[in-house]
Amino acid sequence: MSVHKTLVVPGLFPALPDSAVPAVPALEKAWSQGDREVFERPLTLAQWPPNQETTWESARRAQAAGIFHAAPHWLCADPVHLHVEGDGLILLDDYTFELSAEESRGLREDLNAHFAMDGLYFHEVTPTRWLLGLPSLPEIETTPPRQRVGRNIDGHLPRGPQRGLWQARFNEIQMVLHDHPHNQARQAQGRRVISGVWLWDEACTQSAQEVVETLRAPSDYGDAEGWMAALEEFLETHWQYWQDQLRQGTLETLTLVALEGRFSGQVVLRHSQRWRFWRKVLPLMGMPGVRPLRES
Repeated sequence: MSVHKTLVVPGLFPALPDSAVPAVPALEKAWSQGDREVFERPLTLAQWPPNQETTWESARRAQAAGIFHAAPHWLCADPVHLHVEGDGLILLDDYTFELSAEESRGLREDLNAHFAMDGLYFHEVTPTRWLLGLPSLPEIETTPPRQRVGRNIDGHLPRGPQRGLWQARFNEIQMVLHDHPHNQARQAQGRRVISGVWLWDEACTQSAQEVVETLRAPSDYGDAEGWMAALEEFLETHWQYWQDQLRQGTLETLTLVALEGRFSGQVVLRHSQRWRFWRKVLPLMGMPGVRPLRES
């Protein structure tokens, strides 16, 4: 076993009001008494580790699925539910719904038939993670879905020189999916329909460190109950184990990296230092560097 361990946990400091985050003694003690560092700027999981070579998320997906050479260019294309709220649309991803392989295949078949003349083809990586194969590189800027989930999509559709073309395609996709038999069945069953496809891409680094993503979506959605359930699982299945290894001397250092949510930073715990009992234990959301809750 390595004498050094790093756990990367996006959403550890959630996008929740301070009052919604209860006391978490195990983490509060670690962040208060270990060697704490606040990063110079907020970092997402895609940006960790910083200053590393990046690859596009769409290319990474295509390579992992073994279809990289099936198209000259790629976009991530994830099925979503667009919830009507007032005059706007709220973006909801697969944290809020399930999609079977059969449903995914049926929806993609209709989309592929509709866009065949444009040379566009939707591929499945998983039922809720798709790729769009393209004949040419699109001249657009996009927003990763996790940056907008649970919020209005206004201003976050494709932007740039070809925004008109790609916003029109975004609308066409909605029309194709609207009356699809799978969506009719979902609606009859009281399930969220797949009303759109979110087109996006993002430059990502590749981390060799262990990443725990279970707190990420609850933090993005401001889901306090879901975040607490994910936190309890993290403490029981990850944190306690590695804390025991550090206490027993199997580990020399244990580093906990927090990304996204309201804090980006890390704390390093060392077996040689044990706990610094003279340091005041602060509440989790009272740590220096915790950012105000976003409003939009």
